[in-house]
Amino acid sequence: MVTSKLRLLLPAGLVLLAAALGSDRAAQAQGKDLSMGNVNPPKHGTSIASQQFIDKVAELSVGKVKIAHHHSGALGGEREVVQQIQLGVIEFGPITTAPLSTAIPEMSVFQLPYIFRDYDHLFKALDGSDTLTKFYGDVLDKKGLKLIGFFAAGYRGIYGHNAINGLADIKGKKVRVQEDKILVATFKALGMISTPIAFPEVATALQTKVIDFAEGGINTFYHNKFYDIVKYVADVRHTHQAVALVMSKTAWSKLDPAGQKAIVDAWIFARDYNRKFILDEDKGIQEQVKAKGVTITKPDPAPFLKATEGVYAEFYATPAGKAAKPMVEYIQNVK
Repeated sequence: MVTSKLRLLLPAGLVLLAAALGSDRAAQAQGKDLSMGNVNPPKHGTSIASQQFIDKVAELSVGKVKIAHHHSGALGGEREVVQQIQLGVIEFGPITTAPLSTAIPEMSVFQLPYIFRDYDHLFKALDGSDTLTKFYGDVLDKKGLKLIGFFAAGYRGIYGHNAINGLADIKGKKVRVQEDKILVATFKALGMISTPIAFPEVATALQTKVIDFAEGGINTFYHNKFYDIVKYVADVRHTHQAVALVMSKTAWSKLDPAGQKAIVDAWIFARDYNRKFILDEDKGIQEQVKAKGVTITKPDPAPFLKATEGVYAEFYATPAGKAAKPMVEYIQNVK
């Protein structure tokens, strides 16, 4: 398998060869093992939901469509996985919408500060109509990607070397953010020094104190054992993370109707599993984190909301923001 890191070092002719080989894999997709690249560890909710999807695809296709699950970043970070899917080197990936925004800037809608009020709001926005899936399905289609659907991956907070009780505690501090311009703008608005870092590098950056804090999911904090590195989490919930399950458009087109139906039906099963899992996990995740000797603070959200209001206008000033503004309005109007 040719990774994106290796492709950067290859002559152009070999890059084209890799793409051609990827296309050949797609052409032979029916009855062959396909591949999924996933940055999360096996016990993370996104990994579990992805495995549910994989198992159900195999069941519904009677073994004709099999997907090998390469979790824990085995095929690289999320941006690398997206690039490999576009090349046809691998076929699937659950990609967090923030790093996906480096290729699809309209995805930054999901990172706008406090756009989702709570889980109920998130689920209604994602599942209450096809507004988001249709819009983003069309956008991804132009980039050689097939949108299967959106997983929910939990709310995000800030964790690091010191307790956060208010904005004064983070002013001038370095924070790791996902590779997304809106997240960079959000934490800059909060008075922090935003530092985009790919997920596989976060642990080292915290250990070496290259950064003071990282923004991320509390469930991700727990499942990646970041509690062994830092002992403070601030429950600010600036976003409720969405993860796009994407597929190579070419690989999709090479599946017969029965194979495509197996994927669609397996997605519905995995989506429903994911929604219940996230709610169930949320009931105990903070207690599990506290049991590891971690202090969780709950700062007043009002100053955070006020400080980040201008980020929306900053997004709307971009071509992607103008195009995706109706999606922001749709989400905000969901009751």
